[in-house]
Amino acid sequence: MDAYLNEIIRKHIKITKQERSHNRQIVDATVKETLKIMRDKDSLFNSMNPSIAYLGSYYDRLRVGHATEFDINIVLKLPINYKNIVLNASNMEAYTFVEMPSEFRRLSKIPITATNGFTETKFWCDRQHRLSVQKFRSWMQSVLDKALSSLPKRGEKYLIQVNNKMFPILAKLSGPANTISIYDNNNIIDIDLVPTFTFNLNLNKPINCKVDFTKNVFHKIKKYYIVPKPTDDEYIWRLAFPSQEKAIMCKKNNFKNAVKLIKLLRDTQEFNKLSSYYIKTVFLWEITKKSDEFWKGSLSVLLIHMLKILRDHIKRKEIRNYWSPRHNLLEMIKEETMHNWCNRLSFIIHDIEKNKEKNPSIVIKHFTKADEGKS
Repeated sequence: MDAYLNEIIRKHIKITKQERSHNRQIVDATVKETLKIMRDKDSLFNSMNPSIAYLGSYYDRLRVGHATEFDINIVLKLPINYKNIVLNASNMEAYTFVEMPSEFRRLSKIPITATNGFTETKFWCDRQHRLSVQKFRSWMQSVLDKALSSLPKRGEKYLIQVNNKMFPILAKLSGPANTISIYDNNNIIDIDLVPTFTFNLNLNKPINCKVDFTKNVFHKIKKYYIVPKPTDDEYIWRLAFPSQEKAIMCKKNNFKNAVKLIKLLRDTQEFNKLSSYYIKTVFLWEITKKSDEFWKGSLSVLLIHMLKILRDHIKRKEIRNYWSPRHNLLEMIKEETMHNWCNRLSFIIHDIEKNKEKNPSIVIKHFTKADEGKS
């Protein structure tokens, strides 16, 4: 069966070197040019020395199908001593308040920083000096809007020149990200620009936090992010640990192929609410239970094992947040939806196990759509 799974990976998952190189060059050039224009048009954005962190499924090599979606963190730096910033998680699940020190409040008053745009920051906090997600996101959106409005337009789209070619682009606000869509002939490439701040556990360990910082990976990797993901409370920021997750997944042999196959199955079976991060989290938990040797085994054995693990999680109606286990990632999914997922996965697993010896190509039926399977 491994041969058929590898064929599915080759035809339906693997991104060609040509597409990877072509789209990556466009993305890199577009992001750098966009940041340059944003720095030119906004003195505060320029003063915060934005840098780029390449994250998400494409850069983790977990992307399925085509290289058309990219997640890029825009890391901003405040000119203050970060050890004086208090991250107060208040017993929340992987979220925190960000309480700014007096030196942050002085940035809007000191002439040298005020003239560099920091007058804007005096509106970012409430009376308890908590940094507002909503006001920060609105400011970030205004910076991008100013940058794009300086570009020529064709119809509703702006035109940006990168690599000696003009590309039409559109921008929209999507969750914590500013999504830029690049129109490359018949191809649309989406870039999620997520404005973030980085912290180090040696200087800023969130107090009253339910994240399990005793995990071994934190002994080696101290850097983490806060992300302005909108919630019902405009003053709570999401904690994010992409560097730690990447390290956990490193050198696990068939791990990534199994993740991608299950993501492909999710798409084929139209489990639309089963996010990629939920699937990734199931695998992260299994890494803690299995030795490295387990991930070196047969791809088909590994895949069936992980399908059963995923099914069992859904049957229990829970996938615990890897970093904050009290939080159930499935809590907002309807029970009827999870019941349907569980039944469908049980049928697929049974069908594969029943027929894998005499008809190993059975996986093609489940992992590809009918018209794709025929090809």
